[in-house]
Amino acid sequence: MAIVVEEEKKNSHMFGIVGWLVFLAALGASAYYVFLAPTPSVTLLLSGGLSSIAPLAQSPVQPQTVEANPVLTSLSTTIAAPTSSGPAAVKRTNPFLAP
Repeated sequence: MAIVVEEEKKNSHMFGIVGWLVFLAALGASAYYVFLAPTPSVTLLLSGGLSSIAPLAQSPVQPQTVEANPVLTSLSTTIAAPTSSGPAAVKRTNPFLAP
């Protein structure tokens, strides 16, 4: 019978501990910047073109006159007739169309 003598290995979890500390620091920093950091103020410089919009904003629009416009009332929706291709060609009905 042989006797084996080995030096006891020290379990150094230093890399694991450092890894967890880096992970927690990154998680804390991202949580701070998402939830707690002050938002930077944004200054918008308005161009001169926006001054021409002011008369449009003050124009009186009557919905009744728009709805009674003959151009809009002449518009109608049309549904195309079924063709000989698709589900109708094999005598299947479309379940999404109301009977």
